[in-house]
Amino acid sequence: MKTQNWNLGEVVKVGFLSLIVLEREKNVDRYKPNAYLLRNIAGDKFYEFVPHNGLSRLANEAEFNHA
Repeated sequence: MKTQNWNLGEVVKVGFLSLIVLEREKNVDRYKPNAYLLRNIAGDKFYEFVPHNGLSRLANEAEFNHA
């Protein structure tokens, strides 16, 4: 399996979806994974991905708030 590049602007595969990484929220607690804001290639759907917790669809980009 090829390692994915999770840097901003890169295309990653989550399941069968190809998504663009828009933002990464680094978790200060080293035992919790980072959260990622992703967008589909068409640009009309947004997702939040947290490793080991899964993928969630967001209504819009503003719903991504892990501060």
